[in-house]
Amino acid sequence: MKVISSVGAKGGSGKSSVSLLLAWELTQKHKAKVALFDSDVQGTCLSAKNLNPSLPFDVLSVLDKPTLLANGKRCEAENFDYLIIDGNPRSLHEDPSFIECIAKISDLNLVISRPSPRDLRAQIKYVDLVKRATKGHIRLLWNFYQKNTGAHREGVPEGEELLGLKSIQTKIGLRIIYQDIGYSESFIGDFGNNEAAQEIRALGTEIQELLNEKNIRS
Repeated sequence: MKVISSVGAKGGSGKSSVSLLLAWELTQKHKAKVALFDSDVQGTCLSAKNLNPSLPFDVLSVLDKPTLLANGKRCEAENFDYLIIDGNPRSLHEDPSFIECIAKISDLNLVISRPSPRDLRAQIKYVDLVKRATKGHIRLLWNFYQKNTGAHREGVPEGEELLGLKSIQTKIGLRIIYQDIGYSESFIGDFGNNEAAQEIRALGTEIQELLNEKNIRS
């Protein structure tokens, strides 16, 4: 079982949406068995599953280390292919050991961020903590990215330098359809948007390729 965490210190960066998108893609297009742990006290992923039980992956509320580890072992015993963890930004102040625990068990730590100076500066302490704890990949995933905006294009290399991280190639655009992920019937069948579908397909493929690399830490 491969463990992917969607984390970061900045609220509103879209960690829950990315978690749901990735769970959907791996389940539907890659035919994987996926569990999603909602570790955010806001419970966005759990709420989406409760409102839309036909989402084709398991979602559990996991708000502390014992629950995380116990359910992680259960998922591994039940032969899940992927475990996705939607992190809680407040843990940096409330329970940093929980961040360390998530990082330690993650094969891939996706630090979700907008390409803006304020968002990036907020990530520094969080990223340092993850770097110390994990033996897996750490990558930046840019969300709400606008390819025709100069500040966003410039923010990518600036963010990589500031945080000392590489970015994954796929960037998640600013799309209204992503904001309704899990709550909309269109999400169950099709995105209804070719660019969005291509974007999420590219994300799933890149994540799988990254996890299949022999040298997991780079």
